[in-house]
Amino acid sequence: MKFKLFISMIFIAQFSGCATYETQLNDSIQVNNQGIEGRLRTLQNEIDELRKEINQINSRNSQLNSGVLKEESELNVNYDNSENGKKEFESSFELLRKGNYISAEIALREYVNNFPNGPYTDDAKFWLAESLFSQNKYNEALGMFNQIINQYPDSEKMMESILKSGFSHQELGNLSAAEAIFQRVIRDYPNSSASSLAEERLNKMRE
Repeated sequence: MKFKLFISMIFIAQFSGCATYETQLNDSIQVNNQGIEGRLRTLQNEIDELRKEINQINSRNSQLNSGVLKEESELNVNYDNSENGKKEFESSFELLRKGNYISAEIALREYVNNFPNGPYTDDAKFWLAESLFSQNKYNEALGMFNQIINQYPDSEKMMESILKSGFSHQELGNLSAAEAIFQRVIRDYPNSSASSLAEERLNKMRE
């Protein structure tokens, strides 16, 4: 009887030991799996960050390439403006010089539309205004002279544009505006041909 009890106790002890070992093994496996999952998450985060950096680099490269293409395009446009624009401007001015005011107006308008930033645009607008003035289109001429005054402060046609805007006001019956402009020309451009013409007009207005 005692022997059977002893055997039973040994069996129970062995069984308990196996159960404890299995539990420890499962715990170890679980901890190991958790560690692997943690490393995988870390690697995934690093991959996501690398993808973001690659996308940012690609975006910057795309912007740089776009900027280079834009600069090349602008250079080509400026080249075309300086080369082809000169011929169009000269042919338009020739029409005006010959007294073909209507044809000159059409040609100069076309030049201004085709070459809004061309090297001769301010001159083209001035001669367009002159062609309009010669056709008694004083209001349109005044608008064009004012464009030159407001948009091209360094234009060689500035003095003449101011003077001719006074002429336009005078023809439109805006005598006070014309008088103020003539006085401005005399003040700002003394000893010039424009100043002499302004003074002459001013004296006639006061007679």
